[in-house]
Amino acid sequence: MAEAETTIVRRTDVATSAVIREALNSVVREMRRAMVQSSYSSIIYEGYDFSCVLIDGQGRLVAESGEDHPFHIIPVAGAVQGALAIHGAIAENDILLHNDPYTGGTHLNDVAVIWPVHQDGAALFYVVIRSHWGDIGGMTPGSLNGAATDILQEGLRLNFLKIDKSGKSEMLRMIFDNVRATAEAASDFQAVLGICRVAERRLRDLAGKYGTATLRDALEDILDGAERRMRDAVRRLPKGTFRHIGYIDGNASTPHPLEVHVKLTIADDHVEADFTGTSAQVAAPLNAGPAIAPTSVMTVLKSFLDPTGPINSGTLRVISVVVPPGTIVNAARPAPCGGLNEVRFGCDAAVMGALGQAVPGRMTGDVRGTSNHTYIGGHDFIFYEYPSGGTGAWSEHDGNVAVRAFNEGENVSIQSTEVVERVFPLRVVRQEIRQDSGGPGRHRGGCGLVREIEVMTDQAKLSVLSDRNIIPPAGVSGGESGAPNRYSVRRDGKTVEPSDFPGKIANFPLRPGDVVVMESSGGGGFGKPTERPPERLRDDLADGYVTAATRDRYEVAAPMAEACVSAAVASGQCRIARGLASASGIGPGDLIELIATQGPARRYWVAAIDDTLDDGWVSVGPDGRAGPQSLRRLTPARVPA
Repeated sequence: MAEAETTIVRRTDVATSAVIREALNSVVREMRRAMVQSSYSSIIYEGYDFSCVLIDGQGRLVAESGEDHPFHIIPVAGAVQGALAIHGAIAENDILLHNDPYTGGTHLNDVAVIWPVHQDGAALFYVVIRSHWGDIGGMTPGSLNGAATDILQEGLRLNFLKIDKSGKSEMLRMIFDNVRATAEAASDFQAVLGICRVAERRLRDLAGKYGTATLRDALEDILDGAERRMRDAVRRLPKGTFRHIGYIDGNASTPHPLEVHVKLTIADDHVEADFTGTSAQVAAPLNAGPAIAPTSVMTVLKSFLDPTGPINSGTLRVISVVVPPGTIVNAARPAPCGGLNEVRFGCDAAVMGALGQAVPGRMTGDVRGTSNHTYIGGHDFIFYEYPSGGTGAWSEHDGNVAVRAFNEGENVSIQSTEVVERVFPLRVVRQEIRQDSGGPGRHRGGCGLVREIEVMTDQAKLSVLSDRNIIPPAGVSGGESGAPNRYSVRRDGKTVEPSDFPGKIANFPLRPGDVVVMESSGGGGFGKPTERPPERLRDDLADGYVTAATRDRYEVAAPMAEACVSAAVASGQCRIARGLASASGIGPGDLIELIATQGPARRYWVAAIDDTLDDGWVSVGPDGRAGPQSLRRLTPARVPA
């Protein structure tokens, strides 16, 4: 967009639009408080796994609270257009239920209620609450699992299903008859309907106070203002095209790893992200619908360029995104999409890596890179949580310990021990910081956590959908990787692996006395570990973040290079010289990491041993190679056969 096209044209005075903006945000914040206070599911009142937004009559996102999940709220911006494409119109007394990933949803457990607010015969707003249902049917208690090969195994698809606002519907009875924990789901749903009714009253009061015309004009000003902020931020970026690859572990039935390719083009006041080259969709729960990659692009750009500004559809005008059909970022039926967040974190890593080439000083080390969906459930209970890991370090500070990262919402890290032991047949036996899990660096990545839960019933099964159990969260600008996530079961004092592929578990039968062990990843480090001030390292040792076993990672310098390979390299594979392979024990299927002094680490999976290469060299694509001086660390991460 040319400079002349961004000339400020206001429809209302600054004070009026600001007051209306805050009034709308206040409605959303009231909705959030009511959700926590009135819901029956611990995943809502303890885990905060829900989001509330307001959409205007044209289907544009106009208000959120600042606490909501990006992957919940940004896809909502296209929801009304999707609904109108199916129904033609949404009547005043209709509401819509939506969770279908192929038409803009996330995964099936996240059910959105779309509640229209009409004024003068036309839609003025849509109130939207997207909340995680503890179960939506499917093959495992809790629905999400690491072994699904078809979306029907993950539960019921609701593609803008129309029901009456009263909530009295035979369709609802059918839905609740086909989910586990029916009473809890039905009660939560009635709470959502009540909250939407209150929000509708608030919006009608606002329209009555200012008038519909003024309210609509203020909405235009709100959207335009958000757009201007983002365009100004993009203008300050270096211009050019930058490529990077994010990786996902995959599972036993997929290629490993899965790759998310991005080509990020920054031009004037606009950014285009092209995900061409990304892995084809898979018969595994590691796909996402078309709304997720744009969510990732906006989340990263917003967080790094304009973290304090509003998030609405005006912000989205600054980006365009290409998501090739039939890939893991734009999957089609019947691809399961339970791990949409695992795909999103892969997109985040790719976009951060590309943006980090333009502004390396603003980068952070990587985060845990997965939702860590963890279910322990039976016939009459479903315990669900998603243990947080460490966040990435950045240019001025260490990462944080076991908390949500910048690309997530304000849901909590874990449920409280008191609630877990009161509500479920479970006992929390250990909960502490995971030592040595934060990536070493001048600024250390945050540590993950260790959480152990004992099973007190013979009617429980374990399902886990997690990633970064093989590929660790990356460091940046010389920082090292954090420890990967890990799940296991301790039975009679011995460790039992609950699946043949790390982090992907479905219906593993648990016995009374079994202990489920969750170890979440640490964040990536920033800067050379040898540059960490000695007093900071002493504090780490005293606090238990670092132990004597890994102290030498901060004290022994590793070789580094100013640049590793060409930024134009698009392949995620490399070939390694036989001499280097023999000396290091590296072979096909292993992951190596090449780290420069500035910007993101580059990771490559060894495709073959190459006898034509000089000893000590790695060949990366047609136009780049790296010698031993730039091979700072070889990360053994051999994928299971």
